[in-house]
Amino acid sequence: MPSQAIEGDAEAEKAPNPRRHYKSPEDLVDDVHLDLATREELLREWKHDVDRLLESEAEGMSASDPISADRESKLANEARRVNEALAAIAASRREAEERAA
Repeated sequence: MPSQAIEGDAEAEKAPNPRRHYKSPEDLVDDVHLDLATREELLREWKHDVDRLLESEAEGMSASDPISADRESKLANEARRVNEALAAIAASRREAEERAA
């Protein structure tokens, strides 16, 4: 369920699954139609989804399965990119706070 920040945003239809609406975490970061708080929340949703998928992959698939290993590698890369995007949003937020001070 989207939070207040997302519910009040014109782009709220992207809230249920940002992975379906953006090609990459970087695309979400660059979406100037969303405020920083909304982008951060969507990235946190994305991170939660990828973390859940990684956990499922680790629990349900054999590490010796090449398809599973490839999928796990792609998910781990996606998780890294989401974390980097979250760090970029945090830096943007700090910069905005410094300018406002």
